[in-house]
Amino acid sequence: MRRMHGWVSRKDRNPVEIDAVVQRDDGSRAEVRLSDLTDEGCRIETHDHFRIGEQLQIAIPRLGQLSAQVRWALPGSAGARFLAESEI
Repeated sequence: MRRMHGWVSRKDRNPVEIDAVVQRDDGSRAEVRLSDLTDEGCRIETHDHFRIGEQLQIAIPRLGQLSAQVRWALPGSAGARFLAESEI
């Protein structure tokens, strides 16, 4: 595959639908659905609006609580990158 200038490769996404709860910086909580899950991040589907750069705690059934940062945001969805302990 030939890469275009500015292209950033990313891992293959796992097409899932997982109900989760997000806790935001301000302490508020939102019920969300996660999709396109990888070990590096996920897509968040929600009625709430997220801010790029916002840090979140995501409670995922059977996986526990993960820290994440919003990398992109659109009405109805956002992309989050999971954070390592050293990044929190």
